Amino acid sequence: MKNLFSLLFMCFLSLAVLTTTAQDDKKTTKSGSKGKAKTEKPSDKADKKEKTADKKEKAADKKEKAADKKEKTTDKKGKSDDAKEKAADKKEKAADKKEKAADKKEKAADKKEKATEKVDKKEKKAADKDNTIKPAPKPNTKDDGKEADASTKKKVAGPDKQIGKDEKGRSIFQGPRGGQYYINSNGNKTYLKADNKL
Repeated sequence: MKNLFSLLFMCFLSLAVLTTTAQDDKKTTKSGSKGKAKTEKPSDKADKKEKTADKKEKAADKKEKAADKKEKTTDKKGKSDDAKEKAADKKEKAADKKEKAADKKEKAADKKEKATEKVDKKEKKAADKDNTIKPAPKPNTKDDGKEADASTKKKVAGPDKQIGKDEKGRSIFQGPRGGQYYINSNGNKTYLKADNKL
């Protein structure tokens, strides 16, 4: 823009100089020898004006060049700042990617650990089931081995059938689901083990 302005200014100035010199030439031809002496002075003045105008133009050109240099340096600084910002952004993005990758690795490791823990627990449970020693059944301390009286037997047994008597002479009943029991002296049903069934 400044270059265009200076170019227009120079064109306008050169046009002005040419028109003034052309007018001076016309005056000198009409006036004769007296006019020549007079025209020399104005031409000197025009030359001086042209020189000063040239000097002004050169000074303006220098100012424009200096301004252009300043703009270029500021542009370079701006570009270098932009480049620095972009580099910083890239570094941040790279760091974020690394963090995300590390998080994914940690999650995968946690999943693997949990899976191995589950497998270990299942194996322990299976081993515990196989290796557990079942305690011997406690003898019924409340049961003294005696039978209840006949009225208590009828109340407790209800519709269940009497299927026989054991070695001790107790009446054995069969429940609705096939279990065998006798009624102890307290009036409670005491079920027989599979080994002792009739």
